[in-house]
Amino acid sequence: MNFARPTSSTPLRAAARNRALARLISISAVAIIASGAACGATDSPSATKHDQSAGTAPGVEGPVPPREVIIAVPSAPYVAEAVASGGSITGTVSADAGLKPAAPTPTGRDSTECGPSIPDESVVRQGNGIGGAVVWLDDIRRGKSIPLERRLELEIDHCRLSPRVQGGVVGSAVNVLAHEPFREHLHFLAGGESSARANVLLGQDEQVIPTNLPFSKPGLVIVKDSDHPWPAAYLAVFDHPYFAVTTPNGSYTIDGIPPGHYTLKVWHERTKVVDKPVDVTAGGAARVDVELPAK
Repeated sequence: MNFARPTSSTPLRAAARNRALARLISISAVAIIASGAACGATDSPSATKHDQSAGTAPGVEGPVPPREVIIAVPSAPYVAEAVASGGSITGTVSADAGLKPAAPTPTGRDSTECGPSIPDESVVRQGNGIGGAVVWLDDIRRGKSIPLERRLELEIDHCRLSPRVQGGVVGSAVNVLAHEPFREHLHFLAGGESSARANVLLGQDEQVIPTNLPFSKPGLVIVKDSDHPWPAAYLAVFDHPYFAVTTPNGSYTIDGIPPGHYTLKVWHERTKVVDKPVDVTAGGAARVDVELPAK
């Protein structure tokens, strides 16, 4: 499983981000010493009285959480154990050539910083293969250990959130990195939940704000900005390590799977969810290619 880390566009921006990270580490160390608090989401110090801190429940202004539950609550706790002669699943996720990006979104009053419009980045593809699709084994309850690395990054730069789609496990945290000259109020929303899992208020210029609240339990979390209609990102949260996000050509691999019969699920933000049965044999390599239907 790979956690994609966005890179800054210039050495100056990279240096600024490093300075911001250094400040964050220093501030976090003081906070931990003073209060013993674990890593959590916070709002920017520039938040006004009506802005709620991250993770507060009812009363937070912002987008409404989606109703559809894509990643369901597991049937039982996940148990990590040694996997002898684990198998793998590889394949390609594709979609009809008619699946194309939507029309650009006008930026209005923010056109000076963002340009006149923001292109739709929901469709990334090479040939028929489609990137940014989440592939996972549904409700697998036993298998290999969950990776120790549980830190992701979500960067907002040039009016776009990047990466658009990431996968992570329960207990992870995400560093929200901002470089914009205006405010964004990001909401982390999961399907079937009545309120946002986290709310992060970003002020102006360079900032780094960490939050682990979106990773409190499995679910597909969409990130939306209540101040602007165009930023969007997705965090697919699981309590097991058997998932992948497809590359731009649609390829994926999930390995270390105990032998058995499973249901492979595939989601993309612009298509319907697809289920595929798959049998994994000891040391075997199953191939499952998936064509996603339009919504």
